[in-house]
Amino acid sequence: MRNQDEYEYEYDPRRDGRARRAEYDGRRPSRRKKRRRFPFWTLPVILALLGALGYAYLYAQDQMAAYAQFQKTVAAVSGETFYPGVRIDGIDLGGKTMQEARQLLENHETAEMQGFEVFLTDGQQTWRIASDTMDLAWNTDMLLQEAYALGRSGTLEERYAAVKRLESMGAYYDSVYTYDKTQVREMCDALAEQFYVECIDARVVAFDVANRSFAFSDEQTGRRLDADALYETVIGQLDAGAQGVTIPLPIEQVTPSVTRAQLESNYGLITSFTTKTTENSNRNRNIQLAAEALNGQMLDANGGTISFNTCTGERTKEKGYKEAAAIAGGASVDEVGGGVCQVATTLFNALLRADCSIVKRYPHAWPANYVPRGEDATVDWPGVDLVMRNDGVAPLFIASWYENQRVTVEVYGLSLGEGVAIDLASETIYVDKVREEDTVYNYNPNLKVGAMNQIKKAHEGYRTQTYKIWYQDGQEVRREAFYTSDYRKINPTYEYNDGQGGLR
Repeated sequence: MRNQDEYEYEYDPRRDGRARRAEYDGRRPSRRKKRRRFPFWTLPVILALLGALGYAYLYAQDQMAAYAQFQKTVAAVSGETFYPGVRIDGIDLGGKTMQEARQLLENHETAEMQGFEVFLTDGQQTWRIASDTMDLAWNTDMLLQEAYALGRSGTLEERYAAVKRLESMGAYYDSVYTYDKTQVREMCDALAEQFYVECIDARVVAFDVANRSFAFSDEQTGRRLDADALYETVIGQLDAGAQGVTIPLPIEQVTPSVTRAQLESNYGLITSFTTKTTENSNRNRNIQLAAEALNGQMLDANGGTISFNTCTGERTKEKGYKEAAAIAGGASVDEVGGGVCQVATTLFNALLRADCSIVKRYPHAWPANYVPRGEDATVDWPGVDLVMRNDGVAPLFIASWYENQRVTVEVYGLSLGEGVAIDLASETIYVDKVREEDTVYNYNPNLKVGAMNQIKKAHEGYRTQTYKIWYQDGQEVRREAFYTSDYRKINPTYEYNDGQGGLR
């Protein structure tokens, strides 16, 4: 093969003629040019370029289409109006601004203001509760914000997809209103207060201790309106959108639990207790004064108490009290007011049999001889006191007096029950005997030489158990351990002067 750069000679009459002429003219004939062949090696390059141009064209077309779609997407999600398909209360908000949508819904709310209406009645008066008298609050602002937010979150593609779903499927909201339930509560409470009439039981208003008679007040039937029940009923009707419903007020009569007739038939003497005194006139005078101080005293119901020392006060000569035998320091001595412990003991026994409780009580240094062992009560001004409590539902009244060497305490009030009575019984459960070797001798140089005086008598020590016994028509029905009493042993004590400085 010939190289493509070589030239071929071809016959050309014109060139041949010019050559011969040149020979005649003495010039050298020129060589003919070689013909250039087509560069086939450029074909792949050309094809590649054409492919690239075609791809670039197609790519440009796709980009233009994508850009057009992007512009369409942006246009679809842009704007500050609600997207098509959004409805609240059936109102199409598509293309509406927030202000326009709010105005449309406000007009709708005005038309829907007659949401409920109920009437309350007691049969004579009527009270109206309606939506136009209440503070209503609609949730439209919340719905508007929620509906406006549709299609406005996520990526551009997600927003566009949401908008397209709205166009095809829509979004529907129904507004609701709420009302101020405290207004209903206040109305119910006000009606309850208006219709309230206190139920009052008959009660004892006075006790005439001289005539042993009671004065009673009349009972009063009450009335009440159940505000809670009324509130629940009204709220239920309002929430259901009731129209024209009438609700009767739940008013009920409240019957007294205690009537005057009941008191008159059940009040009277509960118990009486009497102790016999001595012939000592001073002592009996003291007992009389203390009994008079207790006469007419009252113990309030449900925990009312009585204090012996409070009732009598300090027993002094100025009040008429005299010197009489009393126990002090384990020995019998004369002191002003001696003997009043017998009145305290009589009161103690009477109130126990009226079902009262012991708050404070002390036994004597040794058992008293006017009541069974374990059933006495001693007092001394101001610290040693007798205090009793009334745990019953009715007050108790005391009548007490001294007459013919007897002191009596009566307790009046609400009966313990038909045929019911209370009594006490005591037993000694321990004895501490006095032994001869326990005798005490105290030297007293102030005594006459050779003198010996007994200053304390011997008294055995005891522990007693007292029982409270319930009777029904004279038959024992219950016995319970009530309290114990301790009497300390007192050894015989003497003082003497043997003239030898107490060498005994």
